[in-house]
Amino acid sequence: MRLYGAGSISTPARVVIDVFLVIAGLLIAGQAVIVAILLVNPLQPIREHFQTTTIAAVPVEVWPPEDVVRVEPGIAIARVDPWAYIRYQPASRWFVTVAAAVSFSWWACALVILLSLRRRVQQPLGRHPVSAGQHSMHPQDGPGLPRMAAVELITDAVGLCFIGATTTVAGRPVVIPWEVWLMDFPLGTILAGLAIVILAEVFRAGADLQDDQALTV
Repeated sequence: MRLYGAGSISTPARVVIDVFLVIAGLLIAGQAVIVAILLVNPLQPIREHFQTTTIAAVPVEVWPPEDVVRVEPGIAIARVDPWAYIRYQPASRWFVTVAAAVSFSWWACALVILLSLRRRVQQPLGRHPVSAGQHSMHPQDGPGLPRMAAVELITDAVGLCFIGATTTVAGRPVVIPWEVWLMDFPLGTILAGLAIVILAEVFRAGADLQDDQALTV
């Protein structure tokens, strides 16, 4: 199958990206409406749909894990970690503003990446031959995913600092298990970035082949 041009995979690829753009636009619009409502009244019941979450360690003496889970002897050994799933919902405009700024920053990175990828896929569909140089990854295209990963890391750091400064568990400073730090690491974002770079290189190679064929003819 051809990489681009009439009857190529670039057309369905563009359609898929367009679908993602539409979904992202709807989600952003919905979140913007929720944020606007909460900025007027942070205690409005719609705050149930606007929240941040984390996991914190609960002191063993507060929640003894013994005898919480029983397993048939000889089958397995069960370990119960005394963790609490903490859900933060807005009670002030300050919280809404900060949480919204963080969320919209992430969405901005996502839109930049999708639009950049769509431009790369769409370019070969023009009427005129496209040179391979036009398909190479421009400096502003590649860093999109690293920027998103950086935003995620900064978001987690800011959130955990906020939690540590404002929250106690059983009257003690909050402790975030190290496993939570690993779960928050934006590995999926980084892998998606690599996939986009590879896809862009595939289309660049296709442009090279088309240029070679045009010169041969």
